[in-house]
Amino acid sequence: MPPRKSSANGSSSSSSKKDEIQVSKSPAEFFAENQSIAGFDNPGKSLYTTLRELIENSLDACESVNVLPDISVTIEEMTQAQFNKMRGVPSGSPAKKQNKLDEKDDSTTTNDAAAEKAGGKGSKKPRRSGGDAYFLVTVLDNGCGMAHEAIPDLLGRVLSGSKYGVRQTRGKFGLGAKMALIWSKKSTGVPINIKTSHVKGVRGGGGGSLLTEEGKRKIGPKVSSCVLDIDIYKNQPRVIEHEQQDNKEGWIGTQMQVLVAGNWTTYKSRVVQYLQQLAIITPYAKLEMAYSNRTDEKKAFNLQFDRRSEQMPAQAREVKHHPSSVNNLLIQQLLERTRSTSLLKFLTSDLSGITAAVGKKLIDRLGSSFDADMGPDEMDDKQITRLVQLLRSTDNLFKSPD
Repeated sequence: MPPRKSSANGSSSSSSKKDEIQVSKSPAEFFAENQSIAGFDNPGKSLYTTLRELIENSLDACESVNVLPDISVTIEEMTQAQFNKMRGVPSGSPAKKQNKLDEKDDSTTTNDAAAEKAGGKGSKKPRRSGGDAYFLVTVLDNGCGMAHEAIPDLLGRVLSGSKYGVRQTRGKFGLGAKMALIWSKKSTGVPINIKTSHVKGVRGGGGGSLLTEEGKRKIGPKVSSCVLDIDIYKNQPRVIEHEQQDNKEGWIGTQMQVLVAGNWTTYKSRVVQYLQQLAIITPYAKLEMAYSNRTDEKKAFNLQFDRRSEQMPAQAREVKHHPSSVNNLLIQQLLERTRSTSLLKFLTSDLSGITAAVGKKLIDRLGSSFDADMGPDEMDDKQITRLVQLLRSTDNLFKSPD
């Protein structure tokens, strides 16, 4: 094997590795660079995923407080020129340069037409990669709303959410609406707009009902308005506007508006199909969608799926971890967070399916180094491993999760 070449100063080429700098990235920065993980592969799919995430957030907001969902979606398409005019972005194309481009396009079209008339094999006109445009998406619901002080963290901090735990939910990791905000930041640079009204003491995740005992709707006294951006590198919300006004109209719910780039031509059928399927699996929801095009009014259309049932499914309950599904890390976390003062109490209170009698049998099987009255904070790594091995190998003692 020939010797490795050295540089002029005698150092090996591998010495450049010494100059590498260790870099850590925030969750927001990671998902901004790897957006395909969250379903934002291209402009068309990013528009589709943005719609899905906002609509399903609205469904969750209604279902969590036992209110029949009324969800309205508005999609307004505009060209880049219309987007620039709305945003006040200056045009950088001089008139003379544009005329030359137009002349070039005309000559190309003439040559293509002549070639096509000649009947040559290469006479097909090349397809233009059009379709990308800008879309003002607005989703309105009649759900639980968001508390005024909680809005920035709920929508401006990636992996911050209210659905962590063992419970059946549409989402879990706090990505959806934040990814829509990140896509908006990347594709248009426009922050997200939120309008919401919230009743104190009523929150998502089964934290109350928007109906009084008489069946009347509770009304929040204030309406919150927020214009929100996100600091990608710090994974922190950047609040541009955040204010409250009196709720004179008696309105409650949430309206979210985001301006993103997308491709309606390739994903129109997917969006319509999604709403059709959503109407089938949520017959208790009323869904409306209105699409408009600032360039061609004839392309506008409306969709409406009326409510076919007044009965909503029961809310999913959060359950505890089943003993046969645990691992070392999970048990260690549960031991650190538990309020139980003894091992026996921990087994019966922090895990599902373990009665006091079963808990005592498990402790006897663990061996002499374990005691029912020992504190959870007294267990070391070896004892945790022994406990996990026993729990995962014992099935016949535990009660059914149901």
